[in-house]
Amino acid sequence: MKVKVFTIRLTSEKMVSDQKVLNDFLETVKFVKSATHFVEAQDVSYWSVMVHFEDLYETKKNEDPKEAKLNAKQLEVFQTLKQWRAEKAEKMKMANFMVCHNSELIDIAYNQPKSIDELRLIKGFGNRKAEKYGDDIISVLNAI
Repeated sequence: MKVKVFTIRLTSEKMVSDQKVLNDFLETVKFVKSATHFVEAQDVSYWSVMVHFEDLYETKKNEDPKEAKLNAKQLEVFQTLKQWRAEKAEKMKMANFMVCHNSELIDIAYNQPKSIDELRLIKGFGNRKAEKYGDDIISVLNAI
């Protein structure tokens, strides 16, 4: 397993570019886990993101192997969940990946849990995340 650290600066223009760098990186590796830490300094505050990952072999850039396995309906669900995540992250003033990673949204789109208990079975969704976002996610799934 490899580790890489990213900095997400809080100014509008820097945050967008920093998030893009992180998201572009995540598209090229197999995500294992991450840890975030808010760093508050006198001159600047930022999020520090440590990503644990494994290399993907023979995977095209910007193509998640799991995403490629989704059927048309599941892909629609995935895109809708990405939109929900973007809106939720903007409302909470945080980066998209801090709400849910793409791999989690893909697993949700593939498995389409019907309850929060089923959502907890998705890798990355423990009690805390399921309680925090579960009702929203189940509502999105039921609306499609």
